[in-house]
Amino acid sequence: MSTSIANVAKKLSLNEGQVSATLKLLEEGSTIPFISRYRKNVTGGLDEDTIAKINDFYIYDVELEKRKEYVIGILKENGLLTNELENKIKLAETKQTVENIYEPFKIGKKTKASEAIALGLLPLAVEILNNSDEKFNMYAEAKKYICDKLKTEEEVLSQTKFIIAQNISQDIKAREFIKHQLWNFGTIKTKLKKNAVDEEKTFEQYYDYSEKTNKIPNHRILAITRAEDKKIISYDISYNEKYIIYNLNEMFFKNKRTAKLVQECILDALDRLLMPSLIREVKNELFARAEEDAIKVFASNLEKMLLWPATKNKRILAIDPAYINGCKLAALDGNGNFLEKGIIFPHTHNKEEWFESINVVNSFIDKHKIDLIVIGNGTASRETEEFISKLLSHRKEKHQGENVKYAIVSEVGASVYSASKIAQEEFPDLQVEYRSAINIGRKFQDPLNELIKIDPKSIGVGQYQHDVDQKKLGEELLFKINKVVNLIGVDLNSATKVILSYISGLSKTIAENIVQYRMENGNFKSRAELKKVKGLGPKAYEQSVGFLRIHDSKNFYDKTNIHPESYSIADEIVEYLNININNFDKSILEKTNREELAKKLDINIYDVNLILDSLIAPEKDIRDEKDGFIISDKIISIDDIQVGQEVMGQIQNITDFGAFVFIGLKQNVLIHISNMKKDENIRINHPLDVVSVGDNVKIKILDIDKEKNRIQGKLIWE
Repeated sequence: MSTSIANVAKKLSLNEGQVSATLKLLEEGSTIPFISRYRKNVTGGLDEDTIAKINDFYIYDVELEKRKEYVIGILKENGLLTNELENKIKLAETKQTVENIYEPFKIGKKTKASEAIALGLLPLAVEILNNSDEKFNMYAEAKKYICDKLKTEEEVLSQTKFIIAQNISQDIKAREFIKHQLWNFGTIKTKLKKNAVDEEKTFEQYYDYSEKTNKIPNHRILAITRAEDKKIISYDISYNEKYIIYNLNEMFFKNKRTAKLVQECILDALDRLLMPSLIREVKNELFARAEEDAIKVFASNLEKMLLWPATKNKRILAIDPAYINGCKLAALDGNGNFLEKGIIFPHTHNKEEWFESINVVNSFIDKHKIDLIVIGNGTASRETEEFISKLLSHRKEKHQGENVKYAIVSEVGASVYSASKIAQEEFPDLQVEYRSAINIGRKFQDPLNELIKIDPKSIGVGQYQHDVDQKKLGEELLFKINKVVNLIGVDLNSATKVILSYISGLSKTIAENIVQYRMENGNFKSRAELKKVKGLGPKAYEQSVGFLRIHDSKNFYDKTNIHPESYSIADEIVEYLNININNFDKSILEKTNREELAKKLDINIYDVNLILDSLIAPEKDIRDEKDGFIISDKIISIDDIQVGQEVMGQIQNITDFGAFVFIGLKQNVLIHISNMKKDENIRINHPLDVVSVGDNVKIKILDIDKEKNRIQGKLIWE
């Protein structure tokens, strides 16, 4: 264990004390959000991501060491362990490396070499491979092994070659040399398979494609792997065969009397054992690298998306647009409560229906005092926008000072939510289209509350998310959701059971019990009342209470991030600074020397910072500082844009190779990584280095392909 702690500390550039203390807290049942916020004095100020890495790295390292011990034990038991092999295994930093070393030595499967060894030919194979005596006569040696099953020297040597080939394939130096060649000088090659079906020519780029192994980016590996899985292309790695054979001959040459036979074994080992195995290893490692990066990008995008700004106190009319079946309407109050549904048919040639659509929308605006109309960006969105735009223009002429606006917003996740169990529970009497409209509106008001209701893999803010390890992806996305929900915190008296279930220390059952308690007893009056909830014990209370706020509690601290365990410390600080907690000049706290205050009152600096920050902004939402959504421009269709035009948009998705920008059309604009530079002399390693999902950006249109519905652009930095 101490070895693993040291390994983790080294990997994360931490001291062993931090790692040990963090692991102890986790072992005691503390959650990552709780440790990150309320145990900074124990961990030395570690954040959620580092704490999660400590946990993951430690578990991995313990499992890695166990696997090393097992493999070393098996090899030793079978007489295959050498000092060099043992050292290689002990120095391995990943499980895959251990498996790669162990692969050629695995016992159990019947091979040509194992059959030859069963005939007693192993000593002869070792002798031929290692003998350097120029007088050595392998035929004379082979004669000693003639028996009923091996009647001639040629038959003996023919079988012995299988053992020599296997020994060559198990040689560490040989394997490392070849793998180095594949990685650094090999070339990925793909070809279209005979009778392959690729109806939309999705993988046309790879019908005849090649790229250096060490240069190929992750997104291309994911694309190639998917195309290979779909049996559209073949995927191989080419290499300099002559150079490899030459070096292996140099490596295993001991005696000119055996050189020809050994070379035959080298060729057999390469063709039958080494290359299939090592090409598979390199392919697996390429995919593992790409998979890790894809999960990281998806998780980062999701985190940014969950932190999209909340639109506070805006009464919304949400529209799920459609042609024949009509546009579904949903009116929502400032807190997202559903008020009324409706339907309009503004896209028919029937004048009566068109005028009726105007009357319905006007009625909704007047009756519910609508501030903002949001229109989903699906089918008929631009036609619906044109209808709403004209309607609002006419209203402005009649209602001076009225400022109802509209926006085209992404429908991502709406269809998934509308058919989900959660949606059915929330709105059992509504059709899926109305639930979709509600989701579109609510997601604009408070993205976090709505996005957590659906499987994050359905949000579509990654690359090839269905091709990666779903368990790993799910775990990483769940971590991000937990992180963001607890970072922001929730109102104990209005939070749904869905969002409560993500709060530190709360299970789905306890979340349901909290909602049930609220229904039976009314709003919580204080955080302390939380202890009365069925099933919520001392540990769950400790872990959760700091992330649950009560905005109208008589105790001022209940609306802040201050944990009840620190209320007495907060009182001590308030008393020392001589302020009235309900009415004070915040500049006093802003000017306070925190280091001196911590020393004076013998309080750790982390608690001082949390308490002072909470007093300065007791109900602060970290999303308050983020830019809002862009209200729509006048782009109705792809025909309304042209090359060279500059438009505003919002980053909807980020991949390895670029970002996709929503400008109000169904087709997002691709900004390739090469078109993201602020300065031509600056190299961008990844789009995430310069943009995030949700960023409002100005772009210049570079190319429009109407046939393929593709638009490319360039970021404009001002």
